[in-house]
Amino acid sequence: MFRQHTARWLAAATLAALAVIVWGALFCIAPVWQLSAQAAPYRALTAEQTAPSVVEGQTLVNINTAGAEELMTLPQIGPARAQAILAYREANGPFTSLEQLDEVEGISQRMVESWSGRITLTEPRSAGGQTHGQEETELG
Repeated sequence: MFRQHTARWLAAATLAALAVIVWGALFCIAPVWQLSAQAAPYRALTAEQTAPSVVEGQTLVNINTAGAEELMTLPQIGPARAQAILAYREANGPFTSLEQLDEVEGISQRMVESWSGRITLTEPRSAGGQTHGQEETELG
């Protein structure tokens, strides 16, 4: 009688353990019972969405006209990298795109991306429509 009672208890414990394993597999580990939903479509971020906001009152650095001191106001630019930018600009002429900065020794694409909103290739326009530093010519 004792063996029969132990066998029944062992069978019940085995079935309970099996039920827990099946329940865990279906609901906890890999929920295969869930209906598959369409994943949201991937949309790449635009430059405006990833660009850091420009601090109010901060002036843009024109990489085609800036000197070493002004270039050193950019993050990760010290005297050596500022001189490298000036030397590249002197040897190859003004930059035509911001991506061209990647060609400068010691400047990476990641650095150029971090300067987004802080650098420019052209002079900013004043309220009168003329570029900074230009003299207005009077007619007649």
